[in-house]
Amino acid sequence: MLLTGCAALGLLEKEAGRYRNSPLTEEFLVRGKPYYFGGWVKMADKRLYPGWGRLTEALRTNRPTTWDPDKQRSLFEGEDPAMLALFWEAMHSLSTFTARALAEAMDFGCFRQLLDVGGGSGAFDIELCRRYPRLRATVYDLPFVTGIAAGKVAEAGLGDRIGTAGGDFFADAVFPEGHDAILLSMILHDWGEARNREILRKCHAALPSGGAVIISELLVDDEKTGPVPAALMSLNMLIETEGRNYTAAEYGAWLGELGFRDIRTVWFEAAGANGAVIGHKP
Repeated sequence: MLLTGCAALGLLEKEAGRYRNSPLTEEFLVRGKPYYFGGWVKMADKRLYPGWGRLTEALRTNRPTTWDPDKQRSLFEGEDPAMLALFWEAMHSLSTFTARALAEAMDFGCFRQLLDVGGGSGAFDIELCRRYPRLRATVYDLPFVTGIAAGKVAEAGLGDRIGTAGGDFFADAVFPEGHDAILLSMILHDWGEARNREILRKCHAALPSGGAVIISELLVDDEKTGPVPAALMSLNMLIETEGRNYTAAEYGAWLGELGFRDIRTVWFEAAGANGAVIGHKP
């Protein structure tokens, strides 16, 4: 029954009375393959499904259900190391394909130094540097996370172009300088408006004249009626964080108030984002 179900879902193929992996499974569900997506599947099973099972509680209390805000400062503090490993493996899977879509939708060829704020495993930097040979990047994240990124970068053979900088984007007074573009990918949906404005203010301060900030997210439409991936990810933020998924207009307004100009949105389709809001420092 399991084999029949997997074949019906396109995960297996049957030939001469025997089942084997379909091309889809061979590409994405075999551990060790470059685009292994199993980390995301495991995280959904071990972390997100239990949290969604308490959605009514989250709605009534306006508090996350995958961690305890009374005992932890964030969803990462005090988390089981095995669960954290699953989380970052999942994020790497999701980010790899999202980065590829962003690289096709937006031209990064005019940038030379990219700062990836909250860059996690470095998946965006790896994909962007592969596509744009003159681009260099820095993954800026908590020290234990940059260790994960350094390993992924080394595996990709890009250690000469992608570096890491350990830090805390709330605790640090300033962001690392010397970059003409700053990427915020799937970061701002974790936080409320006040904290997001703080992050964007530090981005503005760290950028040179002519530099750009790129906010890559699943954007809710201005009417707040969809689209489905953004709307449901926003609800996922209720059980996971203090944030939600915002509209392009909301991001644009914050950027404008902070002094960014030439604000625009590029749209694309990917698992982790459907658009990027871009602002330039005069």
